[in-house]
Amino acid sequence: MGEEVGRLPALLELIAAANPGKDRVGPEEVLPLLGDSGGVPPWDLTDAIDRGETAKSVELLRRMMGAGGRHPLAVMATLQTHYDRMLRLDGSGVRDESAAAALLGMKGSTFPAKKAMAQGARLGHVKLARSIGLLAKADVDLRGATATPPEAVMELLVARLAALAGSAAAPSRRGRL
Repeated sequence: MGEEVGRLPALLELIAAANPGKDRVGPEEVLPLLGDSGGVPPWDLTDAIDRGETAKSVELLRRMMGAGGRHPLAVMATLQTHYDRMLRLDGSGVRDESAAAALLGMKGSTFPAKKAMAQGARLGHVKLARSIGLLAKADVDLRGATATPPEAVMELLVARLAALAGSAAAPSRRGRL
């Protein structure tokens, strides 16, 4: 159901109506009634990318743009913000999450700053710069530089970012993503 937990009461009523007299139902009775997977919060996507989970990242992207109804440019803005935080911290000399949050102008929780510090350190300067280049190219492509469908542009971008993050812990590979 993703972010659409508000559908749960109606879904439970539907399951009960479709299975009168049953105290318990199994997956075979429930799955046909679920429909498409619901949308997901943006941090699910960025967390999967940061972990280098390419297939999962693309799946989450599809859910965000499909059932979640997010426009490719809205997803792009989420990704740009995520990588912008890492870029702003890169080389700043900031050593703790409070200082990182202050540098990023964050109020309240310092958790996003902590995540940005950790992922930026895992990627390193070179891979972070490569990620920014991938984002820039995809942004231009989304705005009409190519005839590639927006969904394909985003899937390729997310797959490349996740692959780059997945290679962050491993020695650098030759060639380009």
